Amino acid sequence: MGTRRRPILHALAALLFLAFPALSQLPVLGKPATSPAPHPAPVHPGAPRLVQVLQQPGSWEHAAARLRDRAIDFLPSLGAALVVLIVAFLLYRVTAGILHGLLRRTHADSAVQDIVLRLVKFLVFAFALVMAAGQLGFQVGSVLAGLGIVGLTVGLAAQDSLANLVAGITILWDRPFHIGDNVTIAGTYGQVRQIGLRTTRLLTVDQVDAILPNKMVINEKILNHTLTPQLRLNVPVGIGYDADIGAARQALLAAVAGHPQLAEDPKPKVVVKELGDSAVQLELRAWLRDPHKEREVFCELLELAKVTLDQAGIEMPFPQRTLHLADPGALERLTGRSQERGETT
Repeated sequence: MGTRRRPILHALAALLFLAFPALSQLPVLGKPATSPAPHPAPVHPGAPRLVQVLQQPGSWEHAAARLRDRAIDFLPSLGAALVVLIVAFLLYRVTAGILHGLLRRTHADSAVQDIVLRLVKFLVFAFALVMAAGQLGFQVGSVLAGLGIVGLTVGLAAQDSLANLVAGITILWDRPFHIGDNVTIAGTYGQVRQIGLRTTRLLTVDQVDAILPNKMVINEKILNHTLTPQLRLNVPVGIGYDADIGAARQALLAAVAGHPQLAEDPKPKVVVKELGDSAVQLELRAWLRDPHKEREVFCELLELAKVTLDQAGIEMPFPQRTLHLADPGALERLTGRSQERGETT
C-alpha cells in the first residue's frame, strides 16, 4: 500500500508545482484584481516632442481633462468680462442720449454733435475693453505700454493724417462755415455736406462730391456765400462806346424791378465798372433774398440783361481790333499778289 501511494503523491506534487504560477495570478478575496500593465507603444526616437507625448497611452484623455478643468475655471472670468461690456454699452446709450439733448439745447452744429458722440463712444468702449481684458487675466499695464509705443510709431508715420485731424478740430472750433452753406474753397464751389475730423465734403453744382483734406481747407482762402442773410450779385454787361449809358441803365433797372428773388432794400443799381478795349463794362448789382439761390438767379439776370438790351436797340459789342498800316501801298501790293496767285492756280 505504501509503495502504491508514492506515485500518487508525486503526481499531486507535480500538479501543484505547475499550477502555482497560475494561482499566483488569481485575485485575492476582498482585493480587486489587477490587470497587467500594457506595453507602451513604440516611439520613434526622431519624432518631435509633441508627437512623442501624444503617442503615450492616455495622453488624449489627460489633455481633454485638463482642457475641461481650464474651461470650467475660465467661465467666471468670461462672465465678468461680458458683464463689463454690457454695462459699458448701457452706459454709452444713457450718456449719448444725455449729451445729444444738451447739444441740441445749446444749438451746437450737427457736425460738432456727431464728432462729440463719436469721441464719447470711443472712450467708453476703449475703457470697457481694457477692463474686460483685465478680467480675462491679461496684463493690462503691459498691453497699454505696448499700445503706447505702437501709437507713437503710427503717429510719426502718419503726420499728414494727424495734421488733418488737428485742422478738423480747428474748423469745428472756429466754424468758418456750417453744413448747408455754399462756399468756395481752393477754387471749388459747392454746398457743405459733411465736416469730419479728416476731410470736408462739398457737393458741387454738377452734383459731384468734392472731398477736401482739412489741412488744405484751413490753409486756403474760404469764401462763404451764405453766412450773411443777403448776398449781392454782380452781373457784368458790356455796351458799345457809342451807346447811351443812361438808356442802358434805365432799361436794366426796369427789367429787374419787382423780381421775386431780389430784395427791395438795398435797391438794384447799374454802375460803370471798366472802360475796356472794345466795350464799356457795366455791372448790374442786385441783392438776393435767399443767398442759396446765387447761381440760379445769376444766370436768370444775365439772360434778362441780354434780352433787355436787344429790345432797347443797344448793341453789346464783341472784341475787335483796328489795324493801321504805316505804308498805305503795302496793302495794295499784298492784295495784288494774292489775286495773281489765285489766277495762276
